[in-house]
Amino acid sequence: MKSTLTFEQVKPLIEADLRAGQTLRSGQTPALIGEPGIGKSSLIEDLSRTFKTKVFTLPVNQLADRADLTGVRMTQSENGKWRQEAFPHSTIMDAIEYASDHPDENPILFLDEFNRAPSDITSSILSFTTLRRVGTINFPDNLRLVVAGNDKGNVTGLDQASISRFAVYHVRPDLDTFLSIQSLNPFVTDVLTKHPEDLMAMEVAETNQDGGSDDDDDDTEKDVMSEFEFIEGDNFAQITCPRTISYASEWLNNLGIDKSGSDKEKDVLGQLFTDMTDESNVLLAGIQAHVGNTTFALHLFDEINTHFNSMLSATHVSNQPVLKDLRPKQDIINTLSRAQDVQSVEQLIDTMSEKDRLDTLVWLTETASTKEINNNQAVTAFMSNAPHHIAQLDNKAIQNLMKVLPDSTKVAENAVKAMLNSTAPVMNQWRGMIQSVMEQD
Repeated sequence: MKSTLTFEQVKPLIEADLRAGQTLRSGQTPALIGEPGIGKSSLIEDLSRTFKTKVFTLPVNQLADRADLTGVRMTQSENGKWRQEAFPHSTIMDAIEYASDHPDENPILFLDEFNRAPSDITSSILSFTTLRRVGTINFPDNLRLVVAGNDKGNVTGLDQASISRFAVYHVRPDLDTFLSIQSLNPFVTDVLTKHPEDLMAMEVAETNQDGGSDDDDDDTEKDVMSEFEFIEGDNFAQITCPRTISYASEWLNNLGIDKSGSDKEKDVLGQLFTDMTDESNVLLAGIQAHVGNTTFALHLFDEINTHFNSMLSATHVSNQPVLKDLRPKQDIINTLSRAQDVQSVEQLIDTMSEKDRLDTLVWLTETASTKEINNNQAVTAFMSNAPHHIAQLDNKAIQNLMKVLPDSTKVAENAVKAMLNSTAPVMNQWRGMIQSVMEQD
């Protein structure tokens, strides 16, 4: 019986393979095998951060033939003689050049979907692992190779001799790793935290129906099975998996639906719910376009709907910020507001002084501050990563936190949650106190 490992379980095993140095030349290249869309690419991106290097990803299944991969061509010299020359895919050349220019690093060339490509391409990749060469160009010794493929569907089979060249890991996604390797929209995080089974919500969600006889239940079951059969034969039926969840998360962020409580978010949701009729639900249709008609889609819609209703029914509270004296420099605010990814936020943190990091961390615990930034993804990324660059929370910082934490109307819930979930040592000292103050509200 083959063992299927979670990403958390398999990561240290792959790290050991990649640290093996020259033994990689024997062909023991890590191969991740699993269902499409479960986040294999994200796992490799996370590994590149562990190794403090770059990953070069090539979706092999998008190549038409071997020449697209290796670029091997017959060329004629000035004296009329013909010879083979290689002009490999630009991604491969980028990896080779980077490895040559950075001999102290171990960059990763990640060949994704390698067994969903034509057989001649798969055969060429097998030679990469043994010959350490593409065409006439050798791979630098410090360049590491990782491949990923699927264990079902239209895939190219490999014989035992070929498989023996890899360290084959059969993998499945796990929630903790998925949440840790990226900054997700807070509604998405909330759904997955409450319903971890939704990470791979492949099934069609049943429609709630009024009570009835047992015969009615039988009819409902038939309807659901009919939906399953339709999905099997419909090439355009979407599914819920880590890849599509990530796309849905980014889509919500781009719409401004980020649980910030900002006027922009209220306007967007107001328009979407105004357009909702008995025949069409615009927001739910948009969610299903990204993740399919699954339980995850319904749970996500419910989370957003509940949030919007709470915005409408919330009693008036003072919007006057209490941490205005901690407001960061305008260039810091501008950078956070415009940040498009976690890496941009990490670069900002690296350029800040420790005092600026601490003041900004405390400032962002207040709702008025996060509304000014109006970029929930950047805020949560800052709150998760900045504590790693802060030695301690001094008395002044604690005093400022106490101006906000006891008043739930002022607490930026998602920002504080991201700070509490940070694994930074400084949070180990203060996490209990912060949680107890908030629970007393």
